[in-house]
Amino acid sequence: MSQNPMPGGSGDMDEEALKRLLKETFGDALPEGALDGLDLGAIAAQANLPQDPAQLRAAAAQMQQMFMGSGEGPVNWTMAEDLARRAAVGSLQIPGAPGAPAPTGSPGDPDPTPAQVQELREAAQVARLWLDPVLAIDVPAAELAVFSRGTWLHRTLPRWRSLVEPVAAYMAGAIGEAIAAQTAQMGEAVLPGGADPAGMMERIGGTLFAVQYGQAIGTLAREAMGTTDLSLPLGRDGEPALVAANVADLVDENSLDAPAARIFLAAREIAHTALFAAAPWLGKALFSAIDDYARGITLDLDALDEAVRELDLSDPESLQSRRPEDLFVFTRRAAQERALEELATTLALIEAWVDHVTSRALEGKLPQLDALREVLRRRRASGSPAEQMLASTVGIELRPRRVREALSWWESVLATEGIEGREAKWAHPDLLPGSEVLSGTPQAPRPAPEGAGDGAEAVELPADFDAELEKLLREEEGGTDASGDGR
Repeated sequence: MSQNPMPGGSGDMDEEALKRLLKETFGDALPEGALDGLDLGAIAAQANLPQDPAQLRAAAAQMQQMFMGSGEGPVNWTMAEDLARRAAVGSLQIPGAPGAPAPTGSPGDPDPTPAQVQELREAAQVARLWLDPVLAIDVPAAELAVFSRGTWLHRTLPRWRSLVEPVAAYMAGAIGEAIAAQTAQMGEAVLPGGADPAGMMERIGGTLFAVQYGQAIGTLAREAMGTTDLSLPLGRDGEPALVAANVADLVDENSLDAPAARIFLAAREIAHTALFAAAPWLGKALFSAIDDYARGITLDLDALDEAVRELDLSDPESLQSRRPEDLFVFTRRAAQERALEELATTLALIEAWVDHVTSRALEGKLPQLDALREVLRRRRASGSPAEQMLASTVGIELRPRRVREALSWWESVLATEGIEGREAKWAHPDLLPGSEVLSGTPQAPRPAPEGAGDGAEAVELPADFDAELEKLLREEEGGTDASGDGR
């Protein structure tokens, strides 16, 4: 036993036990001798470590597991995806923890039954037949995939990871710096043995981010109807898919006609898939816009410093219980707000186009069509709990803005240019309206074309234009021409 026990706990833990905790937790990040001469009691108090030796050993094992498998980069993606899978099946719930909401929907993650697969695929066949006459783009021929929640998660995780990686690296570093500021003993002056305290703190920051991210994506798997609910192509190219358990939950929760709801949801998923296949640039542009926005995001560091003061770094459940809004308070520059506005506008145009074409295809054929549309509108307008958690975690709001205005715009295009003209708007982003068009904000005048410097802009109308026009018409009726000779 060490001769330097640290009083205050139930077991008066000695410093050797604390050294073992730190070495087991951080592994090679702690060089030999790095902890010699340190005031480990102060470190333990600062980090809220347990004093009882048994509790300390348990904390070491838990922390070691949390940091295992992080691989390259600061974020422990292995742990994040494991938490996401547990959340998807409804097994991730910490009683009383605000950061881990109770699972929504039906229990567990049941595999789709043969009856559910048959019903959804038959609904998709009907939806294809009804969509085809109202579209000027190809309806995808791929058979509808019917997923469990876990399969939805497996298929979409690669997309999610690529979306959040830019902001994840930044946030891991920011959280690590905030933790380091609260445990100043871990600075260079206290770790003369060559340890990398910045790396340690960044790993802790990456772990905190991974916990929140995993919970958000896993919870979303319990709510998503298909792979395009957010107007993003998250699944495989050209493959529409629905989550059987979540479709059944939507029907039960809203007292919907089940066959009608299945056709309605299949039609929306197929319409989304058809659009992304017909306009390959669209998905790339959406992901690029999210990437650009994420790379410029910043955290309110003062709020983060305050949040980490109460963190118990020895307790994984304590880390999981932190609500995203407690840790991550985002600040946006003007450029970020503009980027978010453009992203929300594009999402609104996609959402409105899908609503527009599916409504035309299904009108007069489905009972409760208006009720079905309203249920989906409310979900998209307010954002599900998982969407809100995702926005709080990564700072990216994936909600459309001005969907009703966008719907009116698509209806006007159809009235004036027809189906072909409507679909032609997706040929290039410049053919789509911007947020100022949908909002009715006056636009700045366009610059005059080159070479028009002394042309049209120099023409002035007479002050009494109506009188001059009437005089000209009388002359025409009298048979006189400009020369006045009557010919």
